[in-house]
Amino acid sequence: MKISIPIIIWLIVARSLLQAQEAKMLDQKLLSALRAEAAQSHPAAAAAKLRANAAAQDVRAVRLWKDPVVGLSFMGAEGAKRRDDGDIIFGFEQTFPKPGLFAATREKAEAARRVEVETSRSSSLQVGVLAAKNAIELALTDEVIALQASRLQWLRTITENARQRAANPDSSSVEALRLESELARETQVFEAGKRTRASIANKLNLSLGRSLESSWPVLKLPTSPLPVPVAASEIARIPNANPKVRAMKETASAAKAETRITEREGHPEVSVGVETATYSGSDFRSTTMGVKMTLPWLNDSSYTARTDAARLREKSAIADIETLRREIADSVLSVVAEAANAAAQANSYSGEVYARTLQATQTIEASWISSKSPLTDLLESQKMLFSIRLEQRRFIAMEQAALEELNLLVPHAN
Repeated sequence: MKISIPIIIWLIVARSLLQAQEAKMLDQKLLSALRAEAAQSHPAAAAAKLRANAAAQDVRAVRLWKDPVVGLSFMGAEGAKRRDDGDIIFGFEQTFPKPGLFAATREKAEAARRVEVETSRSSSLQVGVLAAKNAIELALTDEVIALQASRLQWLRTITENARQRAANPDSSSVEALRLESELARETQVFEAGKRTRASIANKLNLSLGRSLESSWPVLKLPTSPLPVPVAASEIARIPNANPKVRAMKETASAAKAETRITEREGHPEVSVGVETATYSGSDFRSTTMGVKMTLPWLNDSSYTARTDAARLREKSAIADIETLRREIADSVLSVVAEAANAAAQANSYSGEVYARTLQATQTIEASWISSKSPLTDLLESQKMLFSIRLEQRRFIAMEQAALEELNLLVPHAN
């Protein structure tokens, strides 16, 4: 029996369907732009930047001098005494800064500002990676839809061929019915994929601060895996690259400054004062100058305890840096391994495994055309070919998502 359209032509049709779509490559340039847009528009990143700006104002608020004290008093006495001593007394007192206290306080404020800067950077990285992962998920969904579209085209072709066979009085309509059922099921899967695509696009718009109705072009993942960084090299970059570790270092600097502050608070505080007496008739009577000094030694045990506590917090902050570094290093090892495994799987599915499955499918198709192989073998081989191609794209997406997570752990300077 002559078949109007050879089954093998579905591969050519599938390729033309994929090429017909104006897909936009989801490369590093596009991902960088999405990260930057998310960091610019997301309220979490904006709030973190505002806290960093507030911390900068806290630095400016650190004072070297305490506020001076002025006083005005009036004497109530007999007229002669008021005339002799003066009945209007004006006083002025200024406390001198304790040596090193201003510098230590300012250093602590500067360290707190740098903590907020690193926290802001971490927040921007997090919202950027979220947007990038949403874009990767959208690109994967687009590729799945394209593969499902090619599968539907293939099913329509062989279903038509099966109908032509069923028209022969000597043939059975079982194959045509089976294929029509398969076609209906795959059509529903295809429609579900489009609805999923719309939902993911909404998530991406939300992470970027765009309108939910904003449209997206068809996105395409790279054809082959990206290079996977060496774990040891990435771990070596953690102290200088990871914003959380950098923030922890600044926390330790603030704790060190706090130790210096407590040490200097135990020093005496010196102030000078001037007091002038005049008579209400504006006649000058006398001026008194004096010096005052606090006696902190009476509370020496309290100051010592505060200094010891500050030193312990400083040591604790230093230990926390190493704890956090090890935790991040553990995550880096896991993420790099995940990326490397995904890349290896993607290469495997796009190489010999795919070539052999394609060859086997073509052989079974030719055999089915000549009525030498059952329909079940044809459907099974084609599903396997579709599954291999789908898995290859999924592993590409998995690798990209893992690399985005790695970029969050040890980001590169922009």
